[in-house]
Amino acid sequence: MIRKLTYKDSISMYEFTLRAKDSYEDFYITTNKARVFIKSLKLIEKLLKYQDIVALEESGEIKALLLIYKEKGFRPYVKILAEKTDYVYDLMKYVNWNYNCELFIKAKKLNPLSKISQKFFFNFIGDRGSEILLAKHKREIKCGLNKNIA
Repeated sequence: MIRKLTYKDSISMYEFTLRAKDSYEDFYITTNKARVFIKSLKLIEKLLKYQDIVALEESGEIKALLLIYKEKGFRPYVKILAEKTDYVYDLMKYVNWNYNCELFIKAKKLNPLSKISQKFFFNFIGDRGSEILLAKHKREIKCGLNKNIA
């Protein structure tokens, strides 16, 4: 089950971030030009108040997290921390269906997220050493019938 987390879920999210292995060190936010890894309860509580955080759960336990990190005037970034690659696919499907806005992903080149996200309409923007920047632009949603059909 995929659901949006609330402030009440801070302890379970904190426990997951301690338990989950962030091999590529891509689950962080940037504040004052410094990377802050999401490992403290205080930071998690603050993020739950002001950001979109979604969890993929199995048997009532968090198996993956999706963070849409929006800072005033800056790009909204997608951050994913998952126990298995299959969970990344599920969360990217969720992003594709539920967020019709401009989104960005900055991830290590070796991170499976960088390859998986390109399958979900994220386009390569730039190379930053060991990282790449990907972007998904807002889609035009067209409704109605084609009147040229015979």
